[in-house]
Amino acid sequence: MNAERSVLIVLGHPDTKGFGGALAAAYEKGLRRAGCAVDLMHLGALDFDATPRGRPGPLEDDLAEARVRITRAKHLVLIYPTWLGAMPARMKGFFERVFGDNFAFRFKPESLLPERLLSGRSADVLVTMDTPPLLYRFVLGAPGHKLVRSGILAPAGISPIRVFSFGSLKKSSDEQRAAWLKQIETRGTTRGRALLGQ
Repeated sequence: MNAERSVLIVLGHPDTKGFGGALAAAYEKGLRRAGCAVDLMHLGALDFDATPRGRPGPLEDDLAEARVRITRAKHLVLIYPTWLGAMPARMKGFFERVFGDNFAFRFKPESLLPERLLSGRSADVLVTMDTPPLLYRFVLGAPGHKLVRSGILAPAGISPIRVFSFGSLKKSSDEQRAAWLKQIETRGTTRGRALLGQ
């Protein structure tokens, strides 16, 4: 398996046995069917302070290793729940710590736009929610989707970015969840084949 074409799946829900974990397993299954290398990161298992302290300092070992794993990946898959309208605070803190200090982007005095340091990578974002996705998008304005797309991934040069919403989770049937998992397994296979040039 080619490390340069690996896929990093980041599971941002602290409960790895819930539907987020099932989505991760389905995407991974699809990727492996395509022959893709897969790296699965459970955010809850990492040891780090999710609260930025203003001035950059040394990263914890797990965050330093996360940078290596992101650099190695050709495609990122982010999986997390929607809490209070956006991703959990720990996941946002992860990106604030890992993407900062000139790792994902760098600002130059002569430019209003950052230099994008993670160009050449794509991302799929799988978001679970109890709010119906249409309500989340058209009434609430999809604040979490805008955050991950425009505030985190795009400034780093990651493109294309595709966001998948799954909800209302609490009202979904077993049949609906099975259909979602099948959809994501197929997506994993499709993306894996594209990454491998098949």
